[in-house]
Amino acid sequence: MLLIIFLVLILLLVQVMLPGRYLTEQVGSEVQTGPRDDLPEPTRELARSRRALANLQETLPVFLTLAILSIVLGEQGWLSLVGGAVYFLARAGHVVCYMRGLSPWRSICFLLGVLGALAMGIPLVPHIWS
Repeated sequence: MLLIIFLVLILLLVQVMLPGRYLTEQVGSEVQTGPRDDLPEPTRELARSRRALANLQETLPVFLTLAILSIVLGEQGWLSLVGGAVYFLARAGHVVCYMRGLSPWRSICFLLGVLGALAMGIPLVPHIWS
């Protein structure tokens, strides 16, 4: 599970850097490193990268909570690991589909990520009552 957490955090870092890359491409490095008070409308790629990052940030706390609980509670069985792997692969696919404007694949990847997180939560349910 620890490896999956690290992979998801690497994905987060990549997605955090994408908007900066697209902004630099749009306005240049001098404007990018300045106060950025009067920026032009974002390009399609910049806007998509920002939305994809915001979308990841919506599900990331749930994933990290479930992943850490699975480690702490000793629930790193096959369902937790498969759920975590599905979450990671789905989120990686989501950013690719988002950046390329692939519908309905973007939504399918989002749904798969949610299902992966739910699978991670199933082994934790008995701990609610213990």
